[in-house]
Amino acid sequence: MESVYLCLDVGGTEIKAAPVNEYGVLLASVRHFPARAKGAADCLMEHFCGIINEIRGSVSAPAGVRLAFPGPFDYEQGICLLQGLDKYDALYGVNLKRNLSERLKLPAESIRFANDAAAFALGEMGFGPGRNAGRSLFICIGTGCGSTFGTYGVPAPRGTYGVPDSGYLYDAPFLDGCIDDYLSRRGLMKLSKELTGTALDGRMLAQEAAGGSREALLCFRIFGERIRDALAPFLNAFRPEVLCFGGQIMRSSRFFLSPMEEYCAERGILLYLTEDTSIRTLQGLTRI
Repeated sequence: MESVYLCLDVGGTEIKAAPVNEYGVLLASVRHFPARAKGAADCLMEHFCGIINEIRGSVSAPAGVRLAFPGPFDYEQGICLLQGLDKYDALYGVNLKRNLSERLKLPAESIRFANDAAAFALGEMGFGPGRNAGRSLFICIGTGCGSTFGTYGVPAPRGTYGVPDSGYLYDAPFLDGCIDDYLSRRGLMKLSKELTGTALDGRMLAQEAAGGSREALLCFRIFGERIRDALAPFLNAFRPEVLCFGGQIMRSSRFFLSPMEEYCAERGILLYLTEDTSIRTLQGLTRI
């Protein structure tokens, strides 16, 4: 009998969830639920349990519950450490593993957590075009810049040459701040404010660019050059065979990805965009 996992991709705006078997096959369509990220701790725990019970459906004996959660978070112990980020503040210090185990009447060891960017990378390394790569780098641009360095299908172990000590690159210095300040939704909105006079997110800026706005097109061009320039030191040091991008902003990639495409083409790096970041994240959760 195949193992089936109840998987949740917990974001700050919404939660995506589905039952997924050990082969990465979604046994039902991805369900979307409001995150309610500013709610009280007890209400949030009830919300998580309600989602898990809804997607369980006819799965009589799930192999486990898997949750992708943004950091900071103690993933091994299941303790949320988010604070001051305007999402899930009420869960700071809460042991979600023990809490969910008690509420769902499931063994604590059957409930596991993973960083959302790491789960996305695990999904790509297990089920995506880069699954046979010896070295790969996965970048997910959204509210921040999530990243995972991969070696032979798993996150690169600590001490791997070219990988930051933390394993992530979001806090690496870049321009007058860090990478997260620029390769993110807020980074693009700040840039658009400077160039167009209005803070526009990726979708709105793409509409302006599609309409021929020179300012919007310039904004995207600079954004693309910043992506290339921010990632170049890591690509040069780590030398991945594969570079994969995810995140909703990639829907507008035709306006800004060309600098990165040219860079990768010159170095023989396979560059591709994931078709659905959420699906890959849910699939990746079956591999933790």
